[in-house]
Amino acid sequence: MMLRILALISLFVAVSTANAHPGHSHGFGGAVETGIAHPWTGIDHLIAMVLVGVMATQCGPRRWSLPLLFCCSMAVASLVGQAIGPISRLDLGLAITLIALGVCLVRRSHHAMVPTIVTLCGSLHGFAHGAGWGAGDVSMQYLAGVVLGTTALHLVGMGIGTAFNRTTFRSTWVRGTGTIACAVGIALLLGTV
Repeated sequence: MMLRILALISLFVAVSTANAHPGHSHGFGGAVETGIAHPWTGIDHLIAMVLVGVMATQCGPRRWSLPLLFCCSMAVASLVGQAIGPISRLDLGLAITLIALGVCLVRRSHHAMVPTIVTLCGSLHGFAHGAGWGAGDVSMQYLAGVVLGTTALHLVGMGIGTAFNRTTFRSTWVRGTGTIACAVGIALLLGTV
């Protein structure tokens, strides 16, 4: 089961590119469908949102707090990003979010800073979504689609995290996932992915 999950994740990573920059289009049809697809099409978004889901399963009864913080901050920052527009080197910030979230998993941090880190990461990813829309181009339907796509990725991460929690080597799987995220973040920083 775990090998299948890892194979599926590897497939997503292998076929994805960092598309969180302005000016890309998916051509999936309507605004909601395009919004749902967007988080799934960039390796940076895909991994960050799955990581938040995995992290949520390590939070006990407050497991929904991290995905909720990420989605809310992402939605608000999307609107801010649309108003401000593109900024240079945004992809570097998105790569750093993978490193930050990965470090939280590697350290299995239950520190009070984790919700703040998740909120900042959600804000940065949201800003990237909004900055790519351009003034007046986005509809609330598209934003709703992005939030739905993000929620789906959080649920995928929660499924993976729940599977990790059922194994004898839970901490090894969680730390390994964090390490892989850090490696991808570093590779994106270096421009090799």
